[in-house]
Amino acid sequence: MKFKWNWGVGISVFIAAFLIVNVVIIIFAFGEKVDLVTPNYYEKELNYQEEIDAQQKTLQLSENINVSYNSPALTIQFPQKFHGKTVDGNILLYRPANSANDLKINLQLSSTGTQTILAKDFAKGLWKVKIKWSFENVTYSDEKSIFIN
Repeated sequence: MKFKWNWGVGISVFIAAFLIVNVVIIIFAFGEKVDLVTPNYYEKELNYQEEIDAQQKTLQLSENINVSYNSPALTIQFPQKFHGKTVDGNILLYRPANSANDLKINLQLSSTGTQTILAKDFAKGLWKVKIKWSFENVTYSDEKSIFIN
């Protein structure tokens, strides 16, 4: 039996190949891991005005927070205004490449307004340091980026 190639067979082969390629793409797409910035994204979005107000309060400070990385430690230096004072808050170390590496630490400033975090086990790459604190019933918020190598 001799196989004849005509336009009907060509269309059928094209449609079958098109469907197979689409199925393969869908299988790969469902297998791709997608990390959100935060699991409660929509709830956080509703409270975003409070975050903007806290960032504005931080911008009004006479000094900025300084975040630096010197292997193996990450050092956060607060402005002079907060030295020796009781400051409540937390530090979120956010890894954009993998949310499984995120770390939340309570703020515990030394008398010189410094907090040191050992970073020897941190993954190499870009990290976002989100600091949120309150002092004398005023909420502040700041975000810095660091690169750990």
